[in-house]
Amino acid sequence: MEWTNEDKQHLLSFKDVVDCDDIIMKERIKKVLLDNKYIIHVLDNKELEKVDAEADDYFGINILPYYMVTPTQHNVKNYICYEVSYDKTYESKTHKRLRIVFNVICEQKDIIEKETGIARHDLLAALIQDAFNYTNYLGYKAVLVSDTASSIDNDFASRILVFEQYTDNNLVKTKDGVSILANKELHTLGEKAEA
Repeated sequence: MEWTNEDKQHLLSFKDVVDCDDIIMKERIKKVLLDNKYIIHVLDNKELEKVDAEADDYFGINILPYYMVTPTQHNVKNYICYEVSYDKTYESKTHKRLRIVFNVICEQKDIIEKETGIARHDLLAALIQDAFNYTNYLGYKAVLVSDTASSIDNDFASRILVFEQYTDNNLVKTKDGVSILANKELHTLGEKAEA
């Protein structure tokens, strides 16, 4: 099977398709995190700082849109991992509850942020809370509903933040770059419903 530039563009389009909520939300979260100079600074990645890396360079290294960290680390690493999930609300078929879970993980060797004397995982969690709590960056107002500390093992401390918001329940269907409201029945674009 030949792979074309059009095929690549089709996959890239999922970053912007309004009916792919998890991808859209993760892209919005990524932007908020990478645009926050305090978060980038407190992540304390010496290798990236040495080369004057851009904030985007932290994505995939310190900022991860999933929760999976390699257990063996050679350098001090601090991470912000995030996931999104949904469930339907019983009050409405047109809305659902979005849960955004941030897992801040900091290596014990570098746990105290030197400029403030604050535990790095607590400071990163506070910065995330400041950036997201009671904001509508994700479409509706996100509210912090849980903030817990834990340890991964003897080497890493963690803080888990959970935000919730109510959002539309996939009321849109996109095909060939055209989005339609799918509030009653889905039909092939251009096809009329039978009377």
